[in-house]
Amino acid sequence: MNTPEKVLQKRAQLIDRTARALQIDTALVDSIFSRQRLSSFRINTIKVQDDISLLAELAAAGWSGLQSTFYENGYSINEGRDAVVNSEAAKDGRIFIQNQASWLPVLALAARSGEKILDICAAPGGKASHIAQLTDNEAELWVNDNSRARLFKLRANFSRLGVRYTEQTMYGIDRLPHVLPLISFDKILLDAPCSGEGLMRLERDKDFEYWSTAQIKRLQQLQKKGIMAAWKLLKPGGTLVYSTCTMAPEENEAVVDYLLSRTDDSELQSLPFTFPNQFAAITSWNGKAYKHDLSRCLRLAPSELVEAFFVAKITKRLQL
Repeated sequence: MNTPEKVLQKRAQLIDRTARALQIDTALVDSIFSRQRLSSFRINTIKVQDDISLLAELAAAGWSGLQSTFYENGYSINEGRDAVVNSEAAKDGRIFIQNQASWLPVLALAARSGEKILDICAAPGGKASHIAQLTDNEAELWVNDNSRARLFKLRANFSRLGVRYTEQTMYGIDRLPHVLPLISFDKILLDAPCSGEGLMRLERDKDFEYWSTAQIKRLQQLQKKGIMAAWKLLKPGGTLVYSTCTMAPEENEAVVDYLLSRTDDSELQSLPFTFPNQFAAITSWNGKAYKHDLSRCLRLAPSELVEAFFVAKITKRLQL
């Protein structure tokens, strides 16, 4: 357990690292981490055809909010959060409570009906259910997670949301190329296990319980295994989206650079998003320059509407 002195040390370390990663003054970091973040929800179009009536139902219960600037079926919860969370619409799966940042990797994936799609770290199912929604429940959707308890939650969420899926597996990331069909998936989402800096608050001592640079290094090794495993499963012409909810360059740009450096058929793609809280991708960290141009990656700091997030979209070139 952290002592008060250890928490202060870790807090100072996180502030310094974040300031360097975002290339801002340390005085600005506190305001970034301390911002209140609005909850949000997306309308589940698997179950809802009349969104006007649904929004009126939520408004009558006390909700007010704004439509997302980048996703037409997403809304912020400016007022009435408890009313939305406890609403019949949330209970019966017509809406799904989810931070707006979590919509980004799914939108970047651009999944389509009929495609074979794998969500590698799928539980509890928020992003996978969004994939099902955007493909009209007509994709060959495979979901994997290494936690039995989290997969129980995924199945419960899928049942409530009306999601159809093809296959559910429970394997560690590095096992996937040994148990799943190689070069067979059109689209793969790897929302990787990470240090979760985007969810942390500087004033909450408990948020620093497990955070450390040593933990970041351990997670980086897992993430590198994960992104290489995903590449082995992806078809030529396919798309891999890698994402985290952390600001640590070791878990973001470094992992993408690792893949690009070890494959000759990978190409980083631009993303169709621009945000006020968007920062340039890191080109070097702790004296080590990355080998590739990573400017097409999306790096977000926490804001009122979104958690900190990192998204990279990588395609596998067709072999001629």
